Amino acid sequence: MNAALTSLIAVFATLAGSTLTFVFQRHIARQTERFNRSQQLWSERVAAYSAFAATLTDFRRSQNDRWHLEQADPRSPQFVSAREASYQRRADATAALCRVHLISSDPRLDEVAQAALDAAAEIHVAQDEQDRERRGEKARLALDRFLYDASPQVH
Repeated sequence: MNAALTSLIAVFATLAGSTLTFVFQRHIARQTERFNRSQQLWSERVAAYSAFAATLTDFRRSQNDRWHLEQADPRSPQFVSAREASYQRRADATAALCRVHLISSDPRLDEVAQAALDAAAEIHVAQDEQDRERRGEKARLALDRFLYDASPQVH
């Protein structure tokens, strides 16, 4: 009877140990998966937000170039080329904005990013140099606002 009871206890202890091991391993696997997912999201946000900032900066520069060349000679091949380049930079910035919208969990950040793109798009319609500078500064500050609002998601 003693041997049977000892065997029964050993079997029960083995089953309990196996069950606990399974439960702990499953818990650790889920934690690891959540951690990996959060790391991937963090990495994608850093990439998306920095790509948006870079493409928006290029777009702002192209808008300034376009404005200056239009003031010099709106019929020149340089102006036509600058205008086409600004269209391409806007397309690039819009694509980067779409990625921001997809990766962001904050609707306010989406609005701020859109406002930054809109501010940059208005540079080329400036009436004079002072207006262009004001619009350029507005676009720069809008990008700074986006970066400030995006930073909590990547820290």
